[in-house]
Amino acid sequence: MLPHSLFVLSLAALAVASPAPVPAPAPTPLPAPAPVPQIASSAESIFSSVTGAVASALPTVLGSWPSLSDIEKKIGVNDGNDLQNVSASALLIPSYANFSGDSWNLRYYGLAYKLPNISTSDLDSLINDLSTNDLNSTQQALLQNRTQDLASIPIPKANLTALAFANGSAVTNSSGIQLDTTDDFGEFDQFVTVPGLGGNSSSLKVVETGILNVTGPGNGTVILVPSSGYSVVSDIDDVMRITKVYVPNQGLYNSFVQPYVNVPGIPELFAYWNKTLPGVAFHYDTTTPVQLTRTYVDYLFSNFPLGSLEMRPINLTEPSQILEARQNSLLKLFQTFPQRKFVLVGDSSSSTLLSAYPQIAEQFPNQIACIFIRNTSATDPDDKIPFSTKEFKNINNNTWFFYRTADDLFNLDIANGQCRNDSVPQNVTFGEQGGVLGNNGAVGSLVLGQTQYAAAALATVVALFLSML
Repeated sequence: MLPHSLFVLSLAALAVASPAPVPAPAPTPLPAPAPVPQIASSAESIFSSVTGAVASALPTVLGSWPSLSDIEKKIGVNDGNDLQNVSASALLIPSYANFSGDSWNLRYYGLAYKLPNISTSDLDSLINDLSTNDLNSTQQALLQNRTQDLASIPIPKANLTALAFANGSAVTNSSGIQLDTTDDFGEFDQFVTVPGLGGNSSSLKVVETGILNVTGPGNGTVILVPSSGYSVVSDIDDVMRITKVYVPNQGLYNSFVQPYVNVPGIPELFAYWNKTLPGVAFHYDTTTPVQLTRTYVDYLFSNFPLGSLEMRPINLTEPSQILEARQNSLLKLFQTFPQRKFVLVGDSSSSTLLSAYPQIAEQFPNQIACIFIRNTSATDPDDKIPFSTKEFKNINNNTWFFYRTADDLFNLDIANGQCRNDSVPQNVTFGEQGGVLGNNGAVGSLVLGQTQYAAAALATVVALFLSML
């Protein structure tokens, strides 16, 4: 159970619930526009191919995660028959709802799974390349708690029945809502029209959700997002919490054996936006696999405003797949809330966001309020990896801003179109920059000749190699 008062489900109220609602289709994501090819010098091409390979690997560094088949082998699961005596569980990822007609469309999004009993030694060995030597008792407990979720085995083609509650009372009847069967990886994601939740409003509300036919936790939250207002969409790792995905072994360590630590000033900034932006809603996004949802939810909602959460689907491992998943999650948000303005927050160590944010801005320019990118290499000398700003070339200069700390953003009047703090130099080159290439201003400036390109490319590879030792 997630330790949140909103998760307390009042099953006694089912007898007075309203009739079962009819499922409503979710918006279908549109394909993102293909980037326009650009001609580059041979040295630039070599450099870009090296840094591009390095950068695209970063979202999966913590994702040198074991595959599902690897996990099954490590815990001795050969087929479904090995788990016949293990009860089914369901994970509901915090989600959102939009208003249409006279009802709310709730998004039910999550995973059906079984969690076998496994030994401590098997838990400790689930993550490749993660040293567990010399851990104290707190670190050992965190490691086992977090890796236990990774041992979740999906239930394909599962039949699930969903519930919805408002103010502790059920708004679905005792038979609940029959969801579509889960996919081949146990995942489900659909919108359902639920009457009885009140009308559209200018402020965000929260309802509780549940899954009826499982013995596991099976409960979650959905935020009822007003049709107009501002949506803050934020990456989590190295934007909200200190992960250091650009130092692979340290990123693993910070993710599995250390208490999560906030990026300084970001909780206060989000609290300020929560008070000052009209009709504001928060949507959090990460490339961390779905099995670690509960770890992230416990952290997020103890430090930041309640919101929705997007996790990496269980079956994705390639960087191109992860980029596509991020693009689709953004498309779904923009299409679900066509009258809302979006504030997108990311960081320079995430190559997926440096592509996805500009692409969504080109596709929906009238829905973009601001794009804020934290330049991790400007404030953390451990970040040696250059990043590309080329995708920002065709985006309105007044909408994007590379920042160093939360203080750079605090006094911006977002609602009146102010996205830039003129005291922070940008030096954006619309090419490869930052990391070992230099940190002039908020964004590292790039003015390199062919020899320097080759040297910088070599330094990047060396930096990545050393970070893995």
